[in-house]
Amino acid sequence: MSLEIKEAHLGNKSELLNLYRKVADVSDGIIRNGNEINDYYISNFLTNSIDNGLILIGVINGKIVGEIHAFTPQIYAFQHILTDLTIVIDPVNQGKGIGRKLFEKFLEKVTKDLNHVKRIELYTREHNERNVKFYESLGFINEGRQKDKIFVTETKFETPIHMAWFNPSYGTLKH
Repeated sequence: MSLEIKEAHLGNKSELLNLYRKVADVSDGIIRNGNEINDYYISNFLTNSIDNGLILIGVINGKIVGEIHAFTPQIYAFQHILTDLTIVIDPVNQGKGIGRKLFEKFLEKVTKDLNHVKRIELYTREHNERNVKFYESLGFINEGRQKDKIFVTETKFETPIHMAWFNPSYGTLKH
């Protein structure tokens, strides 16, 4: 398995749509359900990440098997943040280290090329201890829980944890 990691482009939209639909079908795959994975959703994060953030894809044998993105909101006070970080790995390829490699490359590029970014933010479900430990192993810190923020059914809610990573090269280079 030879994984190539590169920046995504608008031409990746349809393949990303298919990838996200696969992941949405997996329990705890992503916060969105399958009905929310559509052209608009993919176009929105793809464009925002290309224009105001970073988006990387993992490719094996010419096929996208993983993706990670985050972007800066268009609010002056949040210009130092990459938020809504999302990572997806094709269910067939999960557990092979692809997610870690994508994440490490993402953080490396932020450290090297995006010195105006001070922090990266993400949410993960509190009960998904494997993900919490994974993010902590990458240097993310737990900034607190938001009890019952995630609606599952009218009688079931889940609690996300807000996590952040701080860029050690913030402000050190010109951008």
